[in-house]
Amino acid sequence: MYSFDSETKVLSSYQLQPFYNHFVTAGQHALHYLLRDPSKVIQISYDDGVTLTAGEMAKLGLRIAKNVSKEGLKLGDVIGLVAKNTTYVAPVVLGSLILGTPCSTLDPTFDEGEIAHIFKQTNPKIVFCDHDNMKNVEKALQSINNGSEVITIDQRVQGVRFVTEMFELLQGEAEYVPRNFGTEAYKACGVILCSSGTTSISKGTMLSHSQCIIIASAWSQIHYPTIFCFSSLYWLSGFTTLMQCLANNVKRIITKRPYRPLLLIHLVEQFRVNVIVTAPSHVALLLQSPYLKFADFSSIRVWIMGGGAANTLIRKGLQDHILYGTIVMTYGMTEVGPIISSTGPFETISNSSGKLSPNFKVKIIDEDGFALDLYEVGEIYLMPPYRFLGYANNDEGTRNAFDPEGWLKTGDLGYLTEEGEIFIVDRKKDMIKYLNYQVAPSEIEAFVNGINGVSVACIVGIPDMISGDLPAAVVIKDNNSDITEQDIIDEVARNFPIFKRLHGGAYFVDSLPMTPSGKIKKRLVRKMAAQMYKSQEINGNY
Repeated sequence: MYSFDSETKVLSSYQLQPFYNHFVTAGQHALHYLLRDPSKVIQISYDDGVTLTAGEMAKLGLRIAKNVSKEGLKLGDVIGLVAKNTTYVAPVVLGSLILGTPCSTLDPTFDEGEIAHIFKQTNPKIVFCDHDNMKNVEKALQSINNGSEVITIDQRVQGVRFVTEMFELLQGEAEYVPRNFGTEAYKACGVILCSSGTTSISKGTMLSHSQCIIIASAWSQIHYPTIFCFSSLYWLSGFTTLMQCLANNVKRIITKRPYRPLLLIHLVEQFRVNVIVTAPSHVALLLQSPYLKFADFSSIRVWIMGGGAANTLIRKGLQDHILYGTIVMTYGMTEVGPIISSTGPFETISNSSGKLSPNFKVKIIDEDGFALDLYEVGEIYLMPPYRFLGYANNDEGTRNAFDPEGWLKTGDLGYLTEEGEIFIVDRKKDMIKYLNYQVAPSEIEAFVNGINGVSVACIVGIPDMISGDLPAAVVIKDNNSDITEQDIIDEVARNFPIFKRLHGGAYFVDSLPMTPSGKIKKRLVRKMAAQMYKSQEINGNY
């Protein structure tokens, strides 16, 4: 099933032919399956109890498509979406897929600056958002001179249009047939998800309709009726579970509430969830919860973890509580879309990231650009079945994502085995993952270096079992400066959202390890920061 070429050093997975026409869009694909069983309930909101059947979802998606086109949006125009998981988010996404007006999905907790940064790239023509972040969205659009209308999606606000006004019955609705886009599905943008890439702050990652369809098929071999994931559509995991619902008639449980171990237990028990998708940090918190020993997880058949590393202790600890199910570890990347690799059901627990998915090729590259043999550690390069369409309005970022031969650089360090397994050992990229949020050190470094009294700052992530990485600052301060470490922590907290703050602390040092060319050796700084953080813990300061 897997073959390794000893000359090119390329590991290839087995090939599967697609089961769909290359001109079929993700919207057409979803409608086909929704209308095959229109009476089946496929979405239940825990927060208000509202349910949607497959037929209702299809009807609302078609109405969104037709009403959005009445607003003047045309093929290729972008819809902004800044929302938690509430009832009408899915129909908006379905409508966008049908019409060919991709959604640019942002985290609902983003502040004005983050929203402006992404929307400056994706340039939405209309924006759907929650009532409680509407002001931030409006200010962000004003700051980039985008005059798009803002429509609330979770509840009404006086003087603002509500999403249900886009559901009005239209003439000829029953005869409406989604159009083809006149090009192959792998050339047309289906959705724009946020990604940091491998080096810098968030970009708008344009995934094709073909990638969306493969995403919808990612777990189709797992034939269980009910799925749950806390992630909003900002995350690839959230978008994947939505596509499972739309394109496979899987019942999706949704909630706008943030993750809490007790809430997760309650949702699993109430809705008898069969498939659950979480980040490893969620599992680490769950394993520390006093409520876990009382939890009834007998309905769970597959627990999918992705978005970060999970050591064998976390995997084994969770498996002990899933008597009738199994853990599946996944390795993914927003630019790729579908899962890169995954472990198999009920296999022996290890640190493996699983076996390579069908139609993928992978190789390992050293620092000099040479391909490596099996079991040798280097950067993971990928050749997925479909290439993503690039970063919105960022040609340089798109070029830098690939090598000259078209291989996608992951920024992850790992090695391969002859059985087709991928093992992740570290990150080449400097990106910090705090509670699964991608944090660009360069952004915080630029800010801290501008603080009066700071000479040089280096931002790194301190490994943490629950959070993933704790952002920390290692600083050389100016001579005779009276600035304190707490001053730096407080200043960052005043100017950045919570996931970008210095949860790992700030530390003064006399010097930083440097390369001969004058670059900071961040891996050594990371070790320094981890040691100083541990010392603070021992002394009771954190």
